[in-house]
Amino acid sequence: MNAQTVALFDKYAEQYADLTFPNILQYELNRFISLLSKNARILDIGCGSGRDVQYFMDYGFQAVGIDASENMISEAKRRVVEGSFEVMNMQSLDFQKESFGAAWVLDAISFIDKTDVQKFLSSIYEVLKKDGVIFISARQGVGETEIEYEKLGKSKIKIAFFYQEELEELLSKNGFEILNLFTQEGEEFTWINVYARKK
Repeated sequence: MNAQTVALFDKYAEQYADLTFPNILQYELNRFISLLSKNARILDIGCGSGRDVQYFMDYGFQAVGIDASENMISEAKRRVVEGSFEVMNMQSLDFQKESFGAAWVLDAISFIDKTDVQKFLSSIYEVLKKDGVIFISARQGVGETEIEYEKLGKSKIKIAFFYQEELEELLSKNGFEILNLFTQEGEEFTWINVYARKK
């Protein structure tokens, strides 16, 4: 995530958290949980308000949320008092190898320069145990585009878009086997949702 994007999340952290915290993606979360072993430790990459860490904890999982924005992590800690959160760059995860059974990557890939996606997926691969499960959601499209982002005060922000075959190829190249993939119409974008497993 580039410095300008992090600065915008810092500036609008409270507003962003207020908008996103109540909006639980129950179908995607439950499908993800169904693929995990009961003692799986989950890494929530780009955890934002901490909403999904709370959901995982409610189901008895140990979860760690990371975000590049200090103020977003402050909001997460305020809302999910018992949660575990750290400020961390998504492209270089500072965890021991094979220390997580699963990674939840909801929209985080949208905020990374496409030239860094390979490094991002490689970093996730390193921290996942063998057969570790990953969920990734990405916006469907081509290339990178600057958009007006409602949740960040209508600020202009660069977003990465992916097409289905591109995402499948990236995951495959980085050692993941696709378990399930589906597209979903959102309010502004079509989303590609992928469940995969570390080979």
